[in-house]
Amino acid sequence: MGSRSESQRKEQAVMRALQSHGFYQSVAFRKILQGDEEGWNRKTTRASQLCEKHDEHTRFSHFSKYIEPNLGKQMVIVKPKQSVDLTKDWTSFIGSSVAPKDGSSSASKAQRGKENEFSFFFLLEASPPSKTNDGSVKLRDVSRDRVVKLSDLAVPVAWKPGEPFGILVQATPENFSKVGTAFMEGVLELDDGLYVDQIISVDVIGHPFNLVDPLVDKDLGLTLLDDEAGRKAEAGEDARVKSGRAERKKHSSHFTKRVEQRKRSVDEKDSSLMGGLKDPSSKPPNILVYSGSSPTQAEGIFQAASQALEGVLHRDEYVVYHLTRDQLKSHPWAENCALMVTVVGEGGAAEDPFTKEEFDIVSDYVVTGGKLLNLGVAMNFEVGQYAAAGRKSQAAPPTDIRYRPKHSADEVSFKTPFRQDKITVTSEDSAQSLVSLKGEEMVVQCSEDLGKVVHSKLPLVSLEQAPDENARSCLQQILADVLSRLQINCEPEWKLPDLTPCFLIAATTDTSSAFHNAVKPHLKDNKLSASPVSLRFTDNVADAEEKVNADLLTVLSDMTPSAAVFNARVYKSNLKSKVLGNLVMYTEVVPTTMTLFESFMHRVPKTVGVVAIASRQTKGKGRGGNKWLSPLGCAMFTSHIRLATGTKLASKLPFLQHVAALAVVEAIRTRPGYETLDLRVKWPNDIYYGSKQKIGGILVTSSSMGSDIHALIGIGFNVANSKPTLCVNDIIEEYNSKNHKNLATISVEEVIAWTMNVLETMIGDFQREGHLHFCKRYYTRWLHGNTVVHLEKQEGPEVTVIGLDGSGYLEVKDKNGKFISLQPDGNSFDMLHNLIEMKKR
Repeated sequence: MGSRSESQRKEQAVMRALQSHGFYQSVAFRKILQGDEEGWNRKTTRASQLCEKHDEHTRFSHFSKYIEPNLGKQMVIVKPKQSVDLTKDWTSFIGSSVAPKDGSSSASKAQRGKENEFSFFFLLEASPPSKTNDGSVKLRDVSRDRVVKLSDLAVPVAWKPGEPFGILVQATPENFSKVGTAFMEGVLELDDGLYVDQIISVDVIGHPFNLVDPLVDKDLGLTLLDDEAGRKAEAGEDARVKSGRAERKKHSSHFTKRVEQRKRSVDEKDSSLMGGLKDPSSKPPNILVYSGSSPTQAEGIFQAASQALEGVLHRDEYVVYHLTRDQLKSHPWAENCALMVTVVGEGGAAEDPFTKEEFDIVSDYVVTGGKLLNLGVAMNFEVGQYAAAGRKSQAAPPTDIRYRPKHSADEVSFKTPFRQDKITVTSEDSAQSLVSLKGEEMVVQCSEDLGKVVHSKLPLVSLEQAPDENARSCLQQILADVLSRLQINCEPEWKLPDLTPCFLIAATTDTSSAFHNAVKPHLKDNKLSASPVSLRFTDNVADAEEKVNADLLTVLSDMTPSAAVFNARVYKSNLKSKVLGNLVMYTEVVPTTMTLFESFMHRVPKTVGVVAIASRQTKGKGRGGNKWLSPLGCAMFTSHIRLATGTKLASKLPFLQHVAALAVVEAIRTRPGYETLDLRVKWPNDIYYGSKQKIGGILVTSSSMGSDIHALIGIGFNVANSKPTLCVNDIIEEYNSKNHKNLATISVEEVIAWTMNVLETMIGDFQREGHLHFCKRYYTRWLHGNTVVHLEKQEGPEVTVIGLDGSGYLEVKDKNGKFISLQPDGNSFDMLHNLIEMKKR
């Protein structure tokens, strides 16, 4: 094939040909036909069936310094330059608005070439790959590090159905030379799996038809040959459009659907961009595991898959959820899904297949850019197909597999069982074999339109099937490799951090004494027992570190942690509340701060307001069973609130989560200089930047004891962690850059202290003034005025959001003017999808 230096020499030869001939002649690459080694057959008057005919003086000559006779390909120069009439059944690609700055006929070709680097058009003739008797194709025998993708070097402009299939693209001369060289060397790849038969530089006439937005056609700025040619093309265009549209509909109805989906996804992504900030999902990216619908197997399969995935994933970027069959069909799961994993038990591919409706949902997710890892579910995509071997098929016994990990020169060998199903592909250029056994494909990666699918017969997320530790380790390596190919960040060596002891930090000595006096009568061997977590008090640091576990937290009284992990001085200097937050339980690593209060919260006096703070949580909790990622730099804390029964807030307890969410927002936005940062609340319990980017969440639990209601408000808020989505300090830095300001970034300690201050004030205001007074302030920061939502399911009746009702639930109005109170349906994907009408009270 030749080295990279040899490829560069050829690219330079192409550039010389372009400089010498490119403006007035065509430069073409093609296969050498038998008996025609010196050029095209002299009887033709055009270089391609897709080009316009010229007079009989059209001439062809090959460029002798650049020919690959061993590969049966050559470069030739065509005179005069060939042209393509885009009014003849050509259709524009979505997003094909990149064009020369001056596409008018009055600009010279030389001027147009200099004015814009994307002023070079070339045509590709393509044909489907050959198939074997069983309908599959042999995968490309090309090293992936040598493959050159057309989509990386050129902008697609238009396409034409039929044989040959035509693709018009636009690129710089430099990239054209790379495309031509890759074609000659047999390493050029098209995303849709077609074979390239010929490439030729061309001029273009007219405008292509646009499937989605006809206005885009007029904005392409495609170069016209001359005014007369343009007038002739336009004169006949109306007559051709009707037949052209009919022909396109005949050939590409499914393609049309995908184009429309692609345009919607692109438009939604563009609309979510705010300034120069990155565009993360509104929630941390989810990895969703579908494990079939068997009531006896689905949960166990999910737990095994979740454990395998979490063993290799980057901890601070993804959360793994179970996607049930009902959720697959009714919930908006695709919106924040970084990866879908489909896995079923033995025989599941045959016994528990997707219905057509279910597969269409999955297919729509994939072709519009989704990533899918399929391990055992029968699916038929355009490129890759996974077929079940049969209902009674059992896994093959452990068999020797050889595998070369990504970025490694060494092969590994291991024994593993595998499914006796069948993976086939119908496009060599769009598929890659990752693992095979004696010619049988074990793991195959396929490009499906905008998305990617990896089919595997190996138990990559069912590691309990591994016969030994070596096999388990190798399967984990393959899983990490596969996930990285699906653009999922992995950290295979990651391990859960060890749990650490707790530091008890009091704002005053009186607060410390009040706490200790309240719990001392209940200690037994310095242990305060409770479920799920007991506290053990000690003054011995070494002893404290040895005794920590998930059920027992050791507490170091009247000691402070290193300022590098929690700066107690900064926290105390910013705390202005009377009670809330005046006693800190700081733990560097804890499963969750929500479970630390049971042993004492009903015993401490009203003058003690405990807040539990952690730098890392290993089992962070969110609403409705959601998981909360806990990276360093995120403010993670739980505050104990005591409300007397019969008071205004105690009688309208659902409002407490709204009060807490607003308190976090106001803690930032009421600081001088920070008022215009666009932090907002999203019903019922989320904190957002703008309308798309979630940066915090609230979880409230409550219990009653005597005349008091005890509530725990758990808060997670991204302060200084740019992953998994966005943090406040990112927003501040962007604001400074755009507005030439110098606002200081903020610390976790400051945010928690400010939140305690505002929360205490807002609870007091609510108790005095009631919910209507609170709502006036709440509505100034929330996202939902006049938002339209659906009841029960995505296709349910539409209603318009009005506000909060008297109990703190969401109030909406239907099309008949009826007011309805709503609650979330408990789905983990978006609380404003599929809302459920409250039962009559």
